[in-house]
Amino acid sequence: MTGARFEGKRVVVVGSGFGIDGFDDIGRASAAAFAREGAEVAVVQVTKEMADECVTDIAAKGGVAHAYKSDPRDPAEIVAVAEQISERWSSVDVLVTHHFATTIASVENTTREEFEEALRVNLTGAFVTTKSFLPALRAAERASIVHAGSIDGILGNPNIPAYSASKGGVHALVHCLAGELGSSGIRVNGIGRAGSTALPLAPQVFAELDYATPMGPAADPAEYAAAVLFLASNEASYINGVILPVDGGRTAVTPGTAPGYAGYAPRA
Repeated sequence: MTGARFEGKRVVVVGSGFGIDGFDDIGRASAAAFAREGAEVAVVQVTKEMADECVTDIAAKGGVAHAYKSDPRDPAEIVAVAEQISERWSSVDVLVTHHFATTIASVENTTREEFEEALRVNLTGAFVTTKSFLPALRAAERASIVHAGSIDGILGNPNIPAYSASKGGVHALVHCLAGELGSSGIRVNGIGRAGSTALPLAPQVFAELDYATPMGPAADPAEYAAAVLFLASNEASYINGVILPVDGGRTAVTPGTAPGYAGYAPRA
């Protein structure tokens, strides 16, 4: 372990990967980062194998973690996991969610089933997870929730409209929860993520993202985890209801005038 910001804290990280059961960049990176800072972590992934792998990596570095399985397409599974964790722990200090169902298609070419799956995983998943862990969060002295949203949920991305709409819903959920739970001492925030080096994207997609991002290359998952830890920590004790863009500056510039826009600046 390298720090102790979360020494004695109990953290639940619920995640899914690119394509539901693909590699989970933010959830996995966040779980490892919390463990390095002294937290005991419950890792909840779509498959037991994914969760076990993350727990093994944490244990190899001296951290403490426990593996659980929950498919975000089945709300009953996360309810059951919350019950299992409540048998292990009397309270939960931090809840982190990262759900990543997406379909790369225009609105016209996105089916109703694909759209509804994105909503079910990304938005309903965050909603049900939060409700499932509320009793344990209320039992903590000053708990915190961090939901992974997206810059696509801030402005919308016509390449992934279902994902954009679902993450926009997550942002609204963060605002609602912050207003509802603040008086109970529970802070609720989110991050507006962008791409990461862990995503299985084609080289030309990464190149386009680089052009559109003032800081250039996609983020390392650890850079997202650092923002999650900050929002969950006492250092952010008076921050509530915020969606923090972690995007290398992509939402800092007027859409259509970013360096990646061919009509604005020539490419080298």
